Amino acid sequence: MNLKVSFDLLTLEVFYNETKEIISNSIIEKIYQIGNTDIIWELYSPNFERCKLVLSVHPQLYRIQITKKDFPYPYRPPSFLMLLRKYLEGGRIIDYYLIPQERIVEFKIKRFPEEEKKVVLELMGKYSNLILLDENNKIIDAIKHVTSEVSRFREIIPGLPYIYPPKTQKISLLDLDEKKIEELLKKNISIKDFLLKEIAYMNPQIVKDILGDTNSDMIRKILSIKETILNKNFKPIVYMVNNEPITYTLFPLKEYERFEKKEFDKVYKAVDYIYSYAFDKSFFEQRRKKILEVVKDNIEKVTEKIKEFEVQIKEGEEAEMFKIKGETLLLNKENIKKGTEKVILPNIYNSQELLEIDLDPSLSPIENAQKYFKKYKKLKKGISILKEQKEKLENELYYLNSLEFAIENAKTLADLKEIEEELEKEGYLKEAKEQIIKREKKSEPYKFVSSDGFEIYVGKNNKQNETLTFQIAKTEDLWLHARGIPGAHVIIKTQGKEIPENTLYEASSLAAYFSKGRNSNYVPVDYTKKKYVQKPKGGKPGFVIYKNEKTIFAKPEDALKFLSQNT
Repeated sequence: MNLKVSFDLLTLEVFYNETKEIISNSIIEKIYQIGNTDIIWELYSPNFERCKLVLSVHPQLYRIQITKKDFPYPYRPPSFLMLLRKYLEGGRIIDYYLIPQERIVEFKIKRFPEEEKKVVLELMGKYSNLILLDENNKIIDAIKHVTSEVSRFREIIPGLPYIYPPKTQKISLLDLDEKKIEELLKKNISIKDFLLKEIAYMNPQIVKDILGDTNSDMIRKILSIKETILNKNFKPIVYMVNNEPITYTLFPLKEYERFEKKEFDKVYKAVDYIYSYAFDKSFFEQRRKKILEVVKDNIEKVTEKIKEFEVQIKEGEEAEMFKIKGETLLLNKENIKKGTEKVILPNIYNSQELLEIDLDPSLSPIENAQKYFKKYKKLKKGISILKEQKEKLENELYYLNSLEFAIENAKTLADLKEIEEELEKEGYLKEAKEQIIKREKKSEPYKFVSSDGFEIYVGKNNKQNETLTFQIAKTEDLWLHARGIPGAHVIIKTQGKEIPENTLYEASSLAAYFSKGRNSNYVPVDYTKKKYVQKPKGGKPGFVIYKNEKTIFAKPEDALKFLSQNT
């Protein structure tokens, strides 16, 4: 299921009330920026020790978040970040407050002996912004500039006075009683649109939970939500599928009542949990997309080069005709006079075919024949070189396809990091100096246990494939790989025992599943002892040659039973 998050007004208000004591009076020790949307303040809070405050204007993940999570920070700080550091680092947050009924958070920061500065966080979906103001409420800068071409009513440009966005005209749920709700519902044909657009504190999840009931039940639920808000009796819940969060709520929701759930005692903790996951997922997908584009571009280039070589080789193979023409001239040299420009003679290999042979009139028949032999030898040599180059390109294409497969099947940032390092080492990607991952968990090969109790290891990428095959595997261990297609190296640890057929098939199904043949009914999988597997000199990472292999046909779907194992 897709992740559903929305940092609505109610979440913001509850978050603010829970975090006032944490954020107020904190010192901003360090400031970082991630991409074009996320600013991170590293705070020392007298009431909460050290933590990070995330101020995000991401179009989907806009939020304010307190966390102790580690983030990837850029080595080269953007200009807006440098400005924030200039004015705010080392300063104290002397005030932290909300604009009533608006999704706007303000911070006043004082750094002795300078004048205090103000930071305004506007959490408004794709229109979210983070703005730095001076002591006179003039804009020093903003993470997003808004010119008159974008908005005639409100520009966000350095030097201009800051103007608040137009006030929300929604009716507060807290101002409604049963009679007013009943009257309002009767007046509106589309209850869903009315609740979402006209009533503050209503969000799509709550409205969906209410709709479908009778008017009296809807009124009862709306009043119950009002009561919860007034009493601050929230029950923050993150709903899960397969241990991965899919949404969070401040109230139990009927739609998700059968789902796994994780309960929290504070809203800011639920926000931290789900948005940390959302950030990691978003960052992972961006990073995966970036390196996948690099690999796909190279696949396209190499494929085009191979096609060009194929055309040149086909043209070069016509060189055989130069040899035939030369031999035909030699055989008929007595009947050809010097000065002749063209002759038509029978093909010495096929008397039914007549050859039209152009001649240099300044040369003798023998010299013309030698000229054709010279062209033949030159082209033949060229074909040999072209075929060698084409073979190298085909090996490179196979290698790039293996990288594409590894990227598409990567599950964590650590998995991608290993592939990035390989791309850098092989010259496909510039060294990624702009990012560091703090406390990044090392990526490890998959580990499964067969139904007979044998350990089976599966590499996630070329680096792990080589480590498995040439460092972890012993000479008598079994090595498996899908035949002729990119995929994982699979190792069965034999421990000096005979491998049962059932374990062999299970390992083969894993080799089939973790290969480009995953969507096939059957995949041929080669297996041999590790001692018969070698890496050729100068071979690309993960590329091996092997002998004494046998082949087994395995169903990729039969590997699915292993995927729930702890890997």
